Amino acid sequence: MTANNHSHTVYYDGACPLCRSEMGVLMRDNCAGRLSFVDISQPDFDAAALGVTRAALMARLHLQARDGSWLIGVPAVQAAYAATGHDRVARALTHPAVTRLARPAYDWLAAHRYRLPRWLLKLVHLHAGRCAPEGACRAH
Repeated sequence: MTANNHSHTVYYDGACPLCRSEMGVLMRDNCAGRLSFVDISQPDFDAAALGVTRAALMARLHLQARDGSWLIGVPAVQAAYAATGHDRVARALTHPAVTRLARPAYDWLAAHRYRLPRWLLKLVHLHAGRCAPEGACRAH
């Protein structure tokens, strides 16, 4: 269940360097507090309490809205970027031509995220800045 002041809860794999980097960017830019973040790689995380399997959550990024509905994969990424003010990226991910490319690219990255070479991780790495563990911004 999402917290009352958040519109979405993002469930991400904190053991994945690429995932952790992207979530760091979203956490940094979550100044309006629209998102809450849950690291599903933590040993005490209970997927069953959400009515989904851990395997499903680990396969793709999941975002749960306050009403309990789910967005998975590219739609979850799009909603998370929209909620943090990355409007250009969010709009681009809704364009049909971009969506046709983004979905298979996302699926491939999600499936191979632990096998990506270090040089590729460095290439796509974005500096996440400093954010509190629950995703709130801190003044730099």
